[in-house]
Amino acid sequence: MQRAPHALATTTERDLDTGVSTVRLRGDLTLAGVGVVHLAVSKAAAECPAAVVVDLSWFGHTDPAHLGVFATVTYEAQAHWGVPVMLCRASEEVTDGLGGFRSHVALYEDEHLAMLAVRAQVPRWMRRKFPPAAESAGHARSMVGNACVNWHLPHLRDPARLVASELANNAIQHAGTEFHVITAYTGQYLRIAVKDGSRAVPRVTGGPPTTGAIMAPGTGRGLRMITAASAHWGVTMTPGGKIVWSLMRPHPVPTASAAN
Repeated sequence: MQRAPHALATTTERDLDTGVSTVRLRGDLTLAGVGVVHLAVSKAAAECPAAVVVDLSWFGHTDPAHLGVFATVTYEAQAHWGVPVMLCRASEEVTDGLGGFRSHVALYEDEHLAMLAVRAQVPRWMRRKFPPAAESAGHARSMVGNACVNWHLPHLRDPARLVASELANNAIQHAGTEFHVITAYTGQYLRIAVKDGSRAVPRVTGGPPTTGAIMAPGTGRGLRMITAASAHWGVTMTPGGKIVWSLMRPHPVPTASAAN
Protein backbone atom coordinates (compact mmCIF):
# COMPACT_ATOMS: atom_id res chain seq x y z
CA MET A 1 0.00 0.00 0.00
CA GLN A 2 1.42 3.35 -1.05
CA ARG A 3 1.94 5.78 1.82
CA ALA A 4 0.32 9.20 1.78
CA PRO A 5 2.75 12.01 0.91
CA HIS A 6 4.08 14.12 3.77
CA ALA A 7 3.27 17.83 3.64
CA LEU A 8 6.16 19.90 2.33
CA ALA A 9 7.79 22.42 4.69
CA THR A 10 10.67 24.83 4.06
CA THR A 11 13.13 26.69 6.26
CA THR A 12 15.85 29.13 5.22
CA GLU A 13 19.11 29.72 7.10
CA ARG A 14 21.51 32.58 6.33
CA ASP A 15 25.21 32.17 7.16
CA LEU A 16 26.81 35.60 7.57
CA ASP A 17 30.31 34.10 7.61
CA THR A 18 30.08 32.42 4.20
CA GLY A 19 27.34 34.50 2.64
CA VAL A 20 25.45 31.31 1.71
CA SER A 21 21.73 30.81 2.28
CA THR A 22 20.55 27.24 2.84
CA VAL A 23 16.97 26.24 2.02
CA ARG A 24 15.97 23.00 3.74
CA LEU A 25 13.05 21.08 2.26
CA ARG A 26 11.24 18.49 4.33
CA GLY A 27 8.38 16.38 3.01
CA ASP A 28 7.16 15.15 -0.37
CA LEU A 29 6.94 17.20 -3.54
CA THR A 30 3.46 17.01 -5.05
CA LEU A 31 2.00 19.21 -7.78
CA ALA A 32 0.71 21.56 -5.07
CA GLY A 33 4.20 21.79 -3.55
CA VAL A 34 5.96 22.88 -6.75
CA GLY A 35 5.00 26.50 -6.06
CA VAL A 36 6.21 26.17 -2.46
CA VAL A 37 9.68 25.09 -3.61
CA HIS A 38 9.79 27.76 -6.29
CA LEU A 39 8.86 30.51 -3.83
CA ALA A 40 11.31 29.41 -1.10
CA VAL A 41 14.33 29.18 -3.41
CA SER A 42 13.39 32.30 -5.38
CA LYS A 43 13.04 34.38 -2.21
CA ALA A 44 16.43 33.19 -0.98
CA ALA A 45 18.07 33.99 -4.33
CA ALA A 46 16.46 37.45 -4.48
CA GLU A 47 18.47 38.45 -1.40
CA CYS A 48 21.60 37.95 -3.55
CA PRO A 49 23.63 35.67 -1.27
CA ALA A 50 26.89 34.15 -2.48
CA ALA A 51 24.89 31.00 -3.29
CA VAL A 52 21.71 29.15 -2.38
CA VAL A 53 22.23 25.58 -1.18
CA VAL A 54 19.10 23.41 -1.20
CA ASP A 55 19.26 20.57 1.36
CA LEU A 56 17.23 17.57 0.19
CA SER A 57 18.02 15.27 3.14
CA TRP A 58 14.37 14.84 4.11
CA PHE A 59 12.82 15.45 0.70
CA GLY A 60 10.85 13.07 -1.52
CA HIS A 61 8.60 13.31 -4.55
CA THR A 62 5.48 11.74 -6.01
CA ASP A 63 6.24 12.36 -9.70
CA PRO A 64 9.70 12.89 -11.28
CA ALA A 65 8.21 15.51 -13.61
CA HIS A 66 7.65 17.80 -10.61
CA LEU A 67 11.42 17.90 -10.03
CA GLY A 68 11.71 20.17 -13.05
CA VAL A 69 11.05 23.02 -10.62
CA PHE A 70 14.73 22.79 -9.60
CA ALA A 71 15.87 23.38 -13.18
CA THR A 72 13.53 26.36 -13.37
CA VAL A 73 14.66 28.04 -10.15
CA THR A 74 18.33 27.35 -10.96
CA TYR A 75 17.98 29.13 -14.29
CA GLU A 76 15.95 32.02 -12.86
CA ALA A 77 18.29 32.62 -9.91
CA GLN A 78 21.29 32.85 -12.24
CA ALA A 79 19.55 34.90 -14.93
CA HIS A 80 17.79 37.38 -12.64
CA TRP A 81 20.16 37.69 -9.68
CA GLY A 82 23.48 36.08 -10.71
CA VAL A 83 23.13 33.61 -7.82
CA PRO A 84 24.07 29.91 -8.18
CA VAL A 85 21.71 27.27 -6.78
CA MET A 86 23.25 24.01 -5.54
CA LEU A 87 21.31 20.91 -4.54
CA CYS A 88 22.73 18.46 -2.01
CA ARG A 89 21.98 15.37 0.08
CA ALA A 90 19.38 13.99 -2.31
CA SER A 91 18.18 10.42 -1.77
CA GLU A 92 18.85 7.83 -4.45
CA GLU A 93 15.21 8.08 -5.54
CA VAL A 94 15.38 11.87 -5.92
CA THR A 95 18.77 11.64 -7.65
CA ASP A 96 17.31 9.22 -10.18
CA GLY A 97 14.29 11.48 -10.67
CA LEU A 98 16.59 14.42 -11.38
CA GLY A 99 18.31 12.44 -14.12
CA GLY A 100 16.40 14.20 -16.88
CA PHE A 101 17.41 17.60 -15.52
CA ARG A 102 21.06 16.95 -14.65
CA SER A 103 22.36 19.28 -17.36
CA HIS A 104 20.36 22.10 -15.76
CA VAL A 105 21.02 21.58 -12.03
CA ALA A 106 24.10 21.27 -9.81
CA LEU A 107 23.83 18.27 -7.47
CA TYR A 108 26.34 17.44 -4.71
CA GLU A 109 26.57 14.59 -2.22
CA ASP A 110 26.63 16.86 0.82
CA GLU A 111 26.87 20.48 1.96
CA HIS A 112 30.66 20.29 2.30
CA LEU A 113 31.10 19.55 -1.40
CA ALA A 114 28.56 22.22 -2.30
CA MET A 115 30.52 24.76 -0.21
CA LEU A 116 33.77 23.78 -1.96
CA ALA A 117 32.06 24.57 -5.25
CA VAL A 118 30.92 27.95 -3.89
CA ARG A 119 34.47 28.82 -2.82
CA ALA A 120 35.81 27.79 -6.22
CA GLN A 121 33.68 30.54 -7.75
CA VAL A 122 35.41 33.12 -5.50
CA PRO A 123 32.21 34.93 -4.50
CA ARG A 124 32.67 38.63 -3.84
CA TRP A 125 31.41 38.92 -0.29
CA MET A 126 32.39 41.02 2.73
CA ARG A 127 31.02 41.26 6.26
CA ARG A 128 31.96 43.25 9.36
CA LYS A 129 30.35 43.74 12.77
CA PHE A 130 30.02 47.20 14.31
CA PRO A 131 28.89 48.61 17.66
CA PRO A 132 25.83 50.92 17.81
CA ALA A 133 28.03 54.04 17.85
CA ALA A 134 27.86 57.13 15.65
CA GLU A 135 31.29 56.53 14.11
CA SER A 136 30.21 53.08 12.90
CA ALA A 137 28.27 54.65 10.04
CA GLY A 138 31.50 56.11 8.67
CA HIS A 139 33.28 52.76 8.98
CA ALA A 140 30.41 51.04 7.15
CA ARG A 141 30.59 53.68 4.44
CA SER A 142 34.33 53.13 3.98
CA MET A 143 33.96 49.35 3.92
CA VAL A 144 31.40 49.43 1.12
CA GLY A 145 33.27 52.12 -0.82
CA ASN A 146 36.46 50.04 -0.72
CA ALA A 147 34.53 46.97 -1.87
CA CYS A 148 33.26 48.88 -4.91
CA VAL A 149 36.81 49.88 -5.83
CA ASN A 150 38.15 46.34 -5.31
CA TRP A 151 35.33 44.83 -7.37
CA HIS A 152 35.83 47.33 -10.22
CA LEU A 153 32.58 49.21 -9.57
CA PRO A 154 33.92 52.76 -9.12
CA HIS A 155 30.74 54.27 -10.60
CA LEU A 156 28.73 52.74 -7.73
CA ARG A 157 31.11 53.89 -5.01
CA ASP A 158 29.32 57.11 -4.02
CA PRO A 159 25.70 55.86 -4.13
CA ALA A 160 26.73 52.62 -2.41
CA ARG A 161 28.48 54.57 0.35
CA LEU A 162 25.30 56.61 0.83
CA VAL A 163 23.14 53.50 1.11
CA ALA A 164 25.56 51.85 3.55
CA SER A 165 25.63 54.97 5.70
CA GLU A 166 21.83 55.26 5.83
CA LEU A 167 21.34 51.56 6.61
CA ALA A 168 23.95 51.75 9.37
CA ASN A 169 22.42 54.92 10.82
CA ASN A 170 19.02 53.21 10.88
CA ALA A 171 20.49 50.36 12.95
CA ILE A 172 22.34 52.73 15.28
CA GLN A 173 19.38 55.05 15.92
CA HIS A 174 16.45 52.64 15.93
CA ALA A 175 17.81 49.19 16.80
CA GLY A 176 20.52 50.24 19.24
CA THR A 177 22.24 46.86 18.94
CA GLU A 178 25.44 45.59 17.41
CA PHE A 179 24.96 45.17 13.69
CA HIS A 180 26.56 43.42 10.74
CA VAL A 181 27.19 45.13 7.42
CA ILE A 182 27.26 42.75 4.48
CA THR A 183 28.07 43.58 0.88
CA ALA A 184 28.22 41.22 -2.07
CA TYR A 185 28.46 41.42 -5.84
CA THR A 186 26.86 38.69 -7.95
CA GLY A 187 27.48 40.20 -11.36
CA GLN A 188 23.82 41.18 -11.65
CA TYR A 189 23.52 43.26 -8.47
CA LEU A 190 25.59 44.88 -5.75
CA ARG A 191 23.92 43.97 -2.46
CA ILE A 192 24.32 46.06 0.68
CA ALA A 193 22.64 44.80 3.84
CA VAL A 194 22.59 45.48 7.56
CA LYS A 195 21.52 42.85 10.10
CA ASP A 196 20.61 44.13 13.56
CA GLY A 197 18.97 42.79 16.70
CA SER A 198 15.64 44.59 16.44
CA ARG A 199 12.48 43.24 14.83
CA ALA A 200 11.02 46.72 14.33
CA VAL A 201 10.49 47.19 10.58
CA PRO A 202 11.64 50.55 9.16
CA ARG A 203 8.93 52.51 7.38
CA VAL A 204 8.65 55.77 5.51
CA THR A 205 6.14 57.81 7.52
CA GLY A 206 3.70 60.32 6.14
CA GLY A 207 3.33 61.46 2.55
CA PRO A 208 5.95 62.75 0.11
CA PRO A 209 7.93 65.71 1.42
CA THR A 210 7.15 69.20 0.17
CA THR A 211 9.50 70.24 -2.61
CA GLY A 212 12.56 71.84 -1.05
CA ALA A 213 11.57 70.81 2.48
CA ILE A 214 14.23 69.44 4.84
CA MET A 215 13.08 66.14 6.30
CA ALA A 216 13.83 65.64 9.97
CA PRO A 217 15.48 62.47 11.28
CA GLY A 218 12.95 59.73 12.02
CA THR A 219 10.61 60.69 9.17
CA GLY A 220 11.94 58.18 6.69
CA ARG A 221 14.49 60.51 5.09
CA GLY A 222 17.15 57.79 4.95
CA LEU A 223 14.75 55.25 3.47
CA ARG A 224 13.79 57.68 0.73
CA MET A 225 17.46 58.03 -0.15
CA ILE A 226 17.85 54.26 -0.19
CA THR A 227 14.78 53.92 -2.41
CA ALA A 228 16.15 56.47 -4.86
CA ALA A 229 19.55 54.78 -5.09
CA SER A 230 18.34 51.16 -5.24
CA ALA A 231 16.82 48.94 -7.88
CA HIS A 232 15.14 47.02 -5.03
CA TRP A 233 15.21 47.15 -1.25
CA GLY A 234 13.43 45.29 1.48
CA VAL A 235 13.43 43.74 4.93
CA THR A 236 13.95 40.07 5.84
CA MET A 237 12.97 39.02 9.35
CA THR A 238 15.33 36.69 11.23
CA PRO A 239 14.89 34.86 14.56
CA GLY A 240 16.92 37.48 16.41
CA GLY A 241 16.11 40.64 14.45
CA LYS A 242 16.05 41.63 10.81
CA ILE A 243 18.11 42.29 7.69
CA VAL A 244 17.47 45.49 5.77
CA TRP A 245 18.94 45.17 2.28
CA SER A 246 19.41 47.13 -0.91
CA LEU A 247 20.20 45.91 -4.42
CA MET A 248 21.98 48.23 -6.86
CA ARG A 249 22.39 47.48 -10.56
CA PRO A 250 26.01 47.72 -11.74
CA HIS A 251 24.86 48.67 -15.24
CA PRO A 252 21.87 50.74 -16.38
CA VAL A 253 18.87 48.86 -17.73
CA PRO A 254 18.59 49.40 -21.51
CA THR A 255 15.53 51.41 -22.52
CA ALA A 256 13.42 50.77 -25.58
CA SER A 257 14.64 54.00 -27.20
CA ALA A 258 18.29 53.07 -26.52
CA ALA A 259 17.71 49.64 -28.03
CA ASN A 260 16.36 51.25 -31.20
